[in-house]
Amino acid sequence: MSAKKYPLGIALGGGGAKAAAHCGALQALKEFGILPDIISGTSAGAIVAVLHASGYTPAQMIELFSGLNFFKDIITPGLPKGGFFDSKPLVEYLRKVVPYSRIEDLPLPVHIVASDMEHGMAKVFTKGELAPRVVASCSIPVVFRPMAINGVHYVDGGAFQNLPVTAIREKCEKVLAFNLIHINEGKYRDNVVSVAYRTFSMMFMSTTIADARLADLCINLDTAGCAMYDMSKLEMLFERGYHDTVTALENNGYQRISEPEKISFATKRKKKK
Repeated sequence: MSAKKYPLGIALGGGGAKAAAHCGALQALKEFGILPDIISGTSAGAIVAVLHASGYTPAQMIELFSGLNFFKDIITPGLPKGGFFDSKPLVEYLRKVVPYSRIEDLPLPVHIVASDMEHGMAKVFTKGELAPRVVASCSIPVVFRPMAINGVHYVDGGAFQNLPVTAIREKCEKVLAFNLIHINEGKYRDNVVSVAYRTFSMMFMSTTIADARLADLCINLDTAGCAMYDMSKLEMLFERGYHDTVTALENNGYQRISEPEKISFATKRKKKK
């Protein structure tokens, strides 16, 4: 049997602002000398995947989004045609901060998972214009308008692969997966965004469970008490993702190759002034 193309792949699940925990996980992987040969991402996990592949450090990723307001800087309200919010601001922001315009130009191979509304199936993007494909992966149905790409409408990849192990499983000898979605999503809130997200979170759970079984190691990151639209807890989520990953790696026999790095966020320095 021939060896698979990539020795190690990592799969980053979706979860909105909770994806800041993925940044902490990537920091832990770095300190353990675990460097992926390919990375897959769904929804906000796709944003982290692309930023990582572009060369951003985990701390720099947090700083990119710290201080932003989800409902002012990332999306804008619009007439409810296909969705209540327009994600064009996020498309433009990604074009601004990512130094690559196409997926295939990234130094590290990235697979971005979205859901094809026309054909009712998962779509794994491995090439094409980067920003709209990432945002397609992030477009939660009803909340966000579907993203049209070459005449096809796409919504959040979580409908089929919220934990995108399947997207890279056959290409990798080993896959590490990082999950953000949990059954208990906190207190119920009676508003359209909360109801839509809570409904789809429950739906995403079924695909998450199936994909988690395909991973060699699936690490559940603690995002309890954090809403997917709350950008004020990114640094806390980073710390949680880091500690959860360190614990899981140590429990599974992995060894550190470097001491814990002292992370000092620019946002914290600014607050002290």
